[in-house]
Amino acid sequence: MPVTGDLTQNNSYQTKATAFPYTKVAVADLGNASHPVNQTYLSGKQDGAGVVGDDYSLYIATGSASTDTWVLAGGDGTGDVTPA
Repeated sequence: MPVTGDLTQNNSYQTKATAFPYTKVAVADLGNASHPVNQTYLSGKQDGAGVVGDDYSLYIATGSASTDTWVLAGGDGTGDVTPA
């Protein structure tokens, strides 16, 4: 059976749900420049890449450098994480 539930018992349904496979990462690790999530060659970090924090918030990378900020989506800037 598909993850989204599009097909159940040979019936087809129009669904609004989608499988969005974000990687879940500890927010503390987003702030650690040496953590693999901040190493482009290991994680693929790039401008616009997103991860879900262990607080279930969406964080978007502002660049590929290990110290580029992770911006809290929809936030006011106070929840952003800059690796050090």
